[in-house]
Amino acid sequence: MASRKRPAPADGVEEDGSEVSEVIDVESAQSNLRQGPSKRARLSYRDSSARGSEAPSEDDVVFQEQETQFHTQQRSNHHLSNTAADNGILESVSCTNFMCHGYLEVALGPLINFIIGHNGSGKSAVLTAITICLGGKATATNRGQSLKSFIKEGTEAAVLSVKIKNKGESAYQTDVYGDAIIVERHFTRSGTSSFKLKNSLGRLISTKKADLEEICDYFALQIDNPMNVLTQDMARQFLSNSTPQEKYKFFMKGTQLEHLDGDYLQIEGNLDIIDQGLATLLADLGQYEEAARKAKATLAMSEKHESLRKKITNMSQQMAWSQVEEQEQKLAKADEELANITDKIGNAKQKADQCSETYDAADRGFREADGVVKDLQLSLAPHDEGKDQAKEEHDKAKADAMMVQTEQRSIKDHMKQSNERIKRAEKDIQEELRRLEEVNGGSNARLLAEIEEKRSELAEARSRMDNHEGGLQHLEAEHRHALQNLEKSKEPIPRQRKEVQECEERLNRLARDKGRQEGAYHANLPRLLRAIREDGGFRETPVGPIGYHVRLLKPSWSGILEKSLGAALNTFIVTSKPDQIRLSEVMNRCQCQCPIMIGNNGHVDTSGHEPDPKFDTSLRVLEIDNDLVRKQLIINQMIEQTMLHDDRKEAVNLMSDSRLQNVKQCFTPNKNGAGSRYSYGWGGNLMENYIAAYKGTARMKTDVEFQISDCRSELQRLRNELNDLERTQRERQTDVKNCEQAIVRHKRETRELRFEVQRLEGAVEDIQDRLDSGAVEEGKLDALKQGLDEAREELSTHQASFGDSVIAKDKAAEVLKTLRDRMSAIDTETADIKAKIHKAEAKSVKVSERRDAALRDKNSAFAAIKQHEDAYKVAEGVRNDQAHTVECFIEEANKICDRVRVDRGETTHTLEAKLDKLSTDLKAWEKRQVIHRHELAVEATRTLKEYRHAKAHVENVETLAQLLKSTLVNRKDRWKSFQRAITARARVQFMWMLSERNFRGRLLANHKEKKLDLQVEPDATKVGKGREAKTLSGGEKSFSTICLLLSLWDAMGAPVRCLDEFDVFMDSVNREVSMRKMIEAARYSIGKQFILITPGSMGSVHSANDVKIIKMKDPERGQTTISFPS
Repeated sequence: MASRKRPAPADGVEEDGSEVSEVIDVESAQSNLRQGPSKRARLSYRDSSARGSEAPSEDDVVFQEQETQFHTQQRSNHHLSNTAADNGILESVSCTNFMCHGYLEVALGPLINFIIGHNGSGKSAVLTAITICLGGKATATNRGQSLKSFIKEGTEAAVLSVKIKNKGESAYQTDVYGDAIIVERHFTRSGTSSFKLKNSLGRLISTKKADLEEICDYFALQIDNPMNVLTQDMARQFLSNSTPQEKYKFFMKGTQLEHLDGDYLQIEGNLDIIDQGLATLLADLGQYEEAARKAKATLAMSEKHESLRKKITNMSQQMAWSQVEEQEQKLAKADEELANITDKIGNAKQKADQCSETYDAADRGFREADGVVKDLQLSLAPHDEGKDQAKEEHDKAKADAMMVQTEQRSIKDHMKQSNERIKRAEKDIQEELRRLEEVNGGSNARLLAEIEEKRSELAEARSRMDNHEGGLQHLEAEHRHALQNLEKSKEPIPRQRKEVQECEERLNRLARDKGRQEGAYHANLPRLLRAIREDGGFRETPVGPIGYHVRLLKPSWSGILEKSLGAALNTFIVTSKPDQIRLSEVMNRCQCQCPIMIGNNGHVDTSGHEPDPKFDTSLRVLEIDNDLVRKQLIINQMIEQTMLHDDRKEAVNLMSDSRLQNVKQCFTPNKNGAGSRYSYGWGGNLMENYIAAYKGTARMKTDVEFQISDCRSELQRLRNELNDLERTQRERQTDVKNCEQAIVRHKRETRELRFEVQRLEGAVEDIQDRLDSGAVEEGKLDALKQGLDEAREELSTHQASFGDSVIAKDKAAEVLKTLRDRMSAIDTETADIKAKIHKAEAKSVKVSERRDAALRDKNSAFAAIKQHEDAYKVAEGVRNDQAHTVECFIEEANKICDRVRVDRGETTHTLEAKLDKLSTDLKAWEKRQVIHRHELAVEATRTLKEYRHAKAHVENVETLAQLLKSTLVNRKDRWKSFQRAITARARVQFMWMLSERNFRGRLLANHKEKKLDLQVEPDATKVGKGREAKTLSGGEKSFSTICLLLSLWDAMGAPVRCLDEFDVFMDSVNREVSMRKMIEAARYSIGKQFILITPGSMGSVHSANDVKIIKMKDPERGQTTISFPS
């Protein structure tokens, strides 16, 4: 039968009095999709005759014969045993978290299955699970509006599984699925749903619903057929409440006749459209035929003036080949132009060689001049060192002179103090003499008071001396500390002077070279580059050095990147091992050894491997003009993942907090042009490495003015730091000298304190002696005189020291003068050397300018070569284009005719003038003809071709329409025959089943009004047509409807039939008879599987091999006993 994928309403009815065009056996009239190829037909293309609801008398005779034949065959086959089908039946059904069941599994028999149990035990759940698992909609079960309503409360997902038997010769893809096909459906509360098709071993084969639909179509598992799977509600409706219209609808859908009828209606509509289009095509065909006839007649009238046309043809041929000759002359001129350009290229190459020699000579002169400058600069270094040494000695001598001057001032102070003591002593002596003269008595008491005073002064002097002697150690410690600070301050000065000198040299180189990269590379590099250009043996010209192809966009990173890239900037790149060997040989000849790497021309895409765009990387601050250089720097130097950050602290925080994506290392600048490198070590630890400052000339292209400005700033900073270091050294020297002077003063003060103690001790002894001898007064006077003598002796000592200091001061002044003269001489010599350097630099600049001019001439010569070569390429292209044009002209001319001789003196213009005159004459005649003969021929050919094409198209459409009509008539005839046969079989089967209980009745099918009803007489002995279904009792009505259902099932070809609670309205007698009837009908349906659900017991059913009774477990409802109050 036909496919069931586009159901349409059925309007097929029986035709009164029509003859059966094809004999169909009543017993074999089943709506089975698997019986054979699709045959769709209607009785006629346009059949508008009335179709009766009752079978004609002739059909009644036929049906009577078929009924007798059918009864005889049924009784003869009654002894045959029912056998299970090899495939297409269900073996088991399982549910998980479905409806009210946590897990439910039912193993089905291959033939007749009765599922019994109490309400809620899962009987209907089995049928619902089969429907949903095999692709049915949730609404088709009449138990829920969506799949999530079937999920058990308290769970989030449900799983259904149905196992389909797949054995025998007609099994479905046994090599894939094996002996069974397991269909699983998973669905959740969130609304997701999926299918899984597994083989007999449980291995997943597919998850597509289309594959499940294909399996169901193959086995004719009509899950969506309401007659094939009757749910509980559908069974009640069919058995108790169905109207004749609903029964007829069940019949049409169950037998698939409705779907076939809809397809035929659609074909009829398409045929109507074809007929309408065909009428339009026939009208157009007449117009095409008339146009072709007119064009042919007009062409026949234009056969004139052939001689004029032939002459025009001859002129046209000569004109075509005259154009070829003109193009050939242009080609000869293009060849001549190529020869001239070739001569110019030879002359330009000769001039380029001369310019190269001139440049090499100028370059040698520049290197010699530059060497002189460097030698003078080297000779200046000893003078600078001598000046620094002399300055250091001068500063030391100056400090010594200052210390002598300080000591001289101190001696003057002590001399002043000694003079004051002498004056006081002389005054005391005078007063003592005057007092002795005035006073005669009390001398003993004065001596006692005086000795006490002296003793007190002695104690104070000793205390001062002890305290003073303790301060010496502190002064010596300060002196040692000052010496240590002085040595520390001296250490960085030579290193700083060297950095200043290197920075000055770097600044001089930048100012001298003005951004020329040659000075940063090997001296023979120009020679090497020229040799590479002239060598034609490379497969691909080497690229290098790398620094020539790199421009630094941010010059502030020049030092760090130059240092980190290192020798890579001097490297050459080749693309093959032979090129590497050849380049190495060229380097040996040129005495210029550089590193060589082998790479390839593949592009490296770093878009997904770079850090956040807000960070600078080495790749982002470099402008690289060669993809090969870019790739090698990415592979070997990781420039795309090397982050550059100005703030060292922030960079450390960024890399320490979390590992930055696509960052392998980070560079940060330090002072003095140095930097730091941070990278991740083992275990993700952050590692730091020092990057020394780069002291050489920049090898990458960059902003020279910025470099000079930056170098000047760096030089000023270094000089400031050097001045700070020298100032600190001088301060440390002053501290040392102050400590030495403090120690000298301390020792002198110690001697003075010791003298004072000794004097006081002597004074005390003298007073004591006078007391002892009774000459008190005379002792005091003597003591005053002795103190005067000591003061005079101390003054004499200070005067001697002052004289020594004067001599030392004069000596220090002489030393200072000598050192000043020495420094002045060094400055004079330095100025001479600097003048020579300036002169040499001026000469170097002039030589450099000559070299630059030679280089410009050389570049101009090579540019001229390139210009001529480009002109050669252009001229060659023009020549090739012209040659191609000649070929095209010849080809086009050959299309007109073979090459003909152009008459002497004829040109394209003269031929064109003659041809125009002849054409004017021909056009004058053609004007009278309205249309040109050629156009007439073209038009006649076109109209005739269109007419033939239209005629063939009309014939094809007519043939197709006739074929479709005959096919549709045939299919409609077969459809009606099939409809009558199915109806006849259902009638015979219905009457036979009623007779098993001594009922009599008939099945009324009205295809015009789309009604199917039954008339039943419970008492077969009564005469009459029988009663309608609504006049029967409940049991009689249910039994009759069961007989109708079994009759319709017998006309269907599906392998599985399901019915839920068919006996709900039956009494025990009708239920027993109906159940027995169902078993018998099932046994007559060889190989069909029945799944019958009933809430009643199965005591009246005898067990057999083909009958399986499945009793479901009672539901667990958690009920308890209700306690009533007493």
